[in-house]
Amino acid sequence: MSVAIIGGLDRLKRSYERECRDRGFDARIFSQRIPNMARRIDGVKRILIFTGTVAHPMVTEAVRVAKENNIPVDRCHSSSISALKRCLNGLN
Repeated sequence: MSVAIIGGLDRLKRSYERECRDRGFDARIFSQRIPNMARRIDGVKRILIFTGTVAHPMVTEAVRVAKENNIPVDRCHSSSISALKRCLNGLN
């Protein structure tokens, strides 16, 4: 299953990727706003938003893409590895 992680800390990006890979998820991590983010999010099965470390325009864009493509969105306030584990455990 592919998951898009919106927000989070740049220094934890590799840890997010490793944790997702260990649990059988293909992760696309967007810790900062990038051009064509909506096109890159398209095609994932689930979107996780770390609400404590994300810009509002990124959330708006991710939610818009999710609504257009019927992608479920999960929100988590903390952007720690343990919070990511809890979110991923809820997906299994």
